[in-house]
Amino acid sequence: MFWLSLFCVILLVLWLYARSRPAPSSLLDLPHKDGPLVIAHGDEAGGGLYPGNTLLHLQKMTELGVDAVELDLSLTADGHLVLMHDNRVDRTTDGRGSVADMTLAELRELNVAHNWSRDGENYPYRRQPLRIATIDEVFAALPEIPVIIELKNNDVKAARALCDSIRRFGRQDRVIVSSFHQKVIGDFRRLCPEVATGAAVADALLFYAAQLLHLERLLSLRYQTMQLPMRYYGIRVFSPRFLHAARKCNLHLSVWTVNDIADMQHYIDLGVDGIVTDRPDILRSLLRERETSGGR
Repeated sequence: MFWLSLFCVILLVLWLYARSRPAPSSLLDLPHKDGPLVIAHGDEAGGGLYPGNTLLHLQKMTELGVDAVELDLSLTADGHLVLMHDNRVDRTTDGRGSVADMTLAELRELNVAHNWSRDGENYPYRRQPLRIATIDEVFAALPEIPVIIELKNNDVKAARALCDSIRRFGRQDRVIVSSFHQKVIGDFRRLCPEVATGAAVADALLFYAAQLLHLERLLSLRYQTMQLPMRYYGIRVFSPRFLHAARKCNLHLSVWTVNDIADMQHYIDLGVDGIVTDRPDILRSLLRERETSGGR
């Protein structure tokens, strides 16, 4: 019985090895630099410098000199992709309702920074309202900066709309598309194979388990990047072994959301490719200080 089990295990490993393949190539062309990319997180809760998922935030982050920006996209009732993290507008705006049930014109009436406050007492954008933006407007306003996009809808319509927009603006080499939903990211990969994608939850869990066993080379990867949290259910995700496995598979690896200076220093020392943060100003200053002091 033992030998039969061993034989079956060997057959399984050989089958996995035979069907394994590296991540497919894409047109992705990210900045090349010493140290991690500084990636501005689209936070709407007051932890950042400006309200996330707004054109104002993206423009200010570009002026600051970040290497990439992160944003969330939701699909409207009339098929537009707008910058909105939640599936409802209640938390961040002065309105109520589901994004999927509202047209772009209806969403334009809302102040998407109505509830944004750094201290919980002052709300600076109630007198200077910010309106919702579409992904087309982002691409038109910011033609150069790399954008990491999370698709919030598990709907092929969202994948198709995003693919069409990326191609229309020629942004295939400056976009990474991710989603927590395996179906929609699979749809996007099928529709837009030239565009880099991130690992969905199931992808990331499988890679994490495989690298623990040093079996990452047996995987058939369908993504070129991973944007992962510092911890998942209390377990620290990143380790030297995890980074080594990602390097072997030619994956670009970013960690989110890193706002504490000690954590920033840890991930810089660890050697991740990108750090997603609400405070890119602090991270940029830290990187400049380390460069000046010779990396210490």
